[in-house]
Amino acid sequence: MRKLFTTLAVGAALLGASAAQAGPLVYAQLTFLLGTLPPATFTASGLLGGSASGTGGGATWSVGTFAVPGGTTTATIPTSAAPPISQIQFIINGNPAAGAFVASANGPMAITGQANVKAYGGLTLLGVPVTVGAPTTITPPVVSGIGITAYANSWTTKTTSVFNTATNAASTLMGSNGLVNGGGTVVLVTGLNVVTSIAGQLPSFAILTLRYLPDVVVPEPGTMLLLGAGIAGLAAIGRKKMK
Repeated sequence: MRKLFTTLAVGAALLGASAAQAGPLVYAQLTFLLGTLPPATFTASGLLGGSASGTGGGATWSVGTFAVPGGTTTATIPTSAAPPISQIQFIINGNPAAGAFVASANGPMAITGQANVKAYGGLTLLGVPVTVGAPTTITPPVVSGIGITAYANSWTTKTTSVFNTATNAASTLMGSNGLVNGGGTVVLVTGLNVVTSIAGQLPSFAILTLRYLPDVVVPEPGTMLLLGAGIAGLAAIGRKKMK
């Protein structure tokens, strides 16, 4: 009987020695909201770098390098409103560096790209490097009489806002955190405000949707040794009873 209790104690140690591994990132989608234009969405899936752990306000998560998908989107501006400008084109390259986030705080993760000011016929009048998702202000030299400044904020699961001087009001967008045991969906939001000397403001938002698989409880290497010892103990007790 004493040996049986010893074997049960080993089993309890097995349970205590198991560890929850962080849930992997399995889906990432980047969406741009550019004023009244249709949203521009870029999606990545498959094997992505990044993982999550924890639940709700205690959750943390990460996004691996270039796990955020990139692409190109264009905002059309009537030439009568801002001649000779006809388009603002955004080219997104993804995230050159990984990002780590805590549910209770905003977090920066730079997604780099280029904003091109185009004239009628597709001629690029001005090209401006932009960064989405990290606090930045970029003001390149004035070219062809056009000045442009790009402002960006950090990512958040709460509320981000961009002030629009045309409407004299702030536009807002809210994210969310649905992680439970490292699994679920996180929606990060950030604001991007591009101000030109001709076309005025182009306030916009970026939405980053991340999906993680739940944590999986797996035995650690030491646990496997304990498991072998426990099985051996049970086998020895069984043999003695048979005799």
